[in-house]
Amino acid sequence: MGSQFTRHFRGCCALFLSSKKVFTTRYVWQTPDASFSIVGLGTCKEYVAKDYSDMAISREKLSKNTITNAKHSGIGPVFLGGFPFDKTVDSQKTWQELGDGYLFIPKIMVTQTNDNRFLTFNMIVESSNDLNTQWENIVTLWNTVSQNKQSESPTRQQIQANEIHVPEWLETVELAIDEITSDNDIRKIVLARELFIEAAEVFSVNDILKNCLEQQENTYVFVLEHNENAFIGATPERLLLLQENNISTACVAGSIPRGKTVEEDNQLGSQLLNDMKNQVEHQIVVEAIERDMSQITETLSEKGQPSLLKNRDIQHLFYPFSGEKKADISFFSAIEQLHPTPALGGQPKELTTKWIREHEPINRGLYGAPIGWSSVILEEGEFAVGIRSALLSGKSATLYAGCGVVADSIPQEELKETRVKFQPMLRAIGGEENVTSK
Repeated sequence: MGSQFTRHFRGCCALFLSSKKVFTTRYVWQTPDASFSIVGLGTCKEYVAKDYSDMAISREKLSKNTITNAKHSGIGPVFLGGFPFDKTVDSQKTWQELGDGYLFIPKIMVTQTNDNRFLTFNMIVESSNDLNTQWENIVTLWNTVSQNKQSESPTRQQIQANEIHVPEWLETVELAIDEITSDNDIRKIVLARELFIEAAEVFSVNDILKNCLEQQENTYVFVLEHNENAFIGATPERLLLLQENNISTACVAGSIPRGKTVEEDNQLGSQLLNDMKNQVEHQIVVEAIERDMSQITETLSEKGQPSLLKNRDIQHLFYPFSGEKKADISFFSAIEQLHPTPALGGQPKELTTKWIREHEPINRGLYGAPIGWSSVILEEGEFAVGIRSALLSGKSATLYAGCGVVADSIPQEELKETRVKFQPMLRAIGGEENVTSK
């Protein structure tokens, strides 16, 4: 049924920028150290990625009917895209075809690993004649996109930024604090909110991607573009890396802004490491991830002290976990076990996901949800959580940011924290002069 071809290739993200007029579905993934990146163009096969078990079954069936010459991780047939934050919520009104989760196997894919670049063609074929026809078609497509010049020049347009429903959101934070301090099991609730952007011209996904790559070091940069919508972000938080049977994840919880000088930055970092509210928030996430990792791994790395993860606008408390995967755990079931961590949903998971569903005045869609890539052939891949992100649709953009509410939280301080977290995407969309929300 399947056929695939891989060879060395030069030119990765440049290919994405030159492909806008050829493909309506495009994808970019780059790791924080820029040692691994993927560009996927066009669709060989699409999936509604609402259910992890269904995707595991689909992967198993497809892997048995796939022929590939791929020899390296992240090369050959892979799934690209993301799952929804909450599969029980209907997100299609805002997120349209991405709302129920969207994974696809790209028709053309470029993978860059350090100094090596590979080109993958994916085709679904029924016969030798069909293979020949599809091969000719995909080579023609490749020649078209690889010879295209990037036609768009960087633009800097005026935008109007509007924070949405701030009083209502502050009331929800108060409600969450009341819930946490009442006589029940909830210890932390993560609340998200939106910043709505209007522009005079249609947003350029290419320009915003270039800005993210230039401005947001030490983050996963991703784009999932499908027809009229694009979900784009620069997230610091890995959800899951599965490689050579080893699972890695990280706790990223507890935040403070970066300083304007080295001295101020170090002082703020030290304040974060010793702040009781942030320590409590961080420890809740560490304990929950440790419990979830024990369900999917045979062994787990030893615990230590949190360190600082520094991004351009904000620094976080950071603590990594790793362990050997249990034999009966699939890549997609491991994602399901970990998502949402208390850094994205709260603690305990089931109660807080229900509470968010009933009280949060926005529709998260893919925000805060798993996004990344996974091999069709092997149990390997990497997913991050889709934060520091925006949904682009024509001349409008919705930016998302969240914060962890615990018993000692102060609503106005949580509002300030989310304003800091809007800044990476606000800068990428609107330029330096628009980094402050109104």
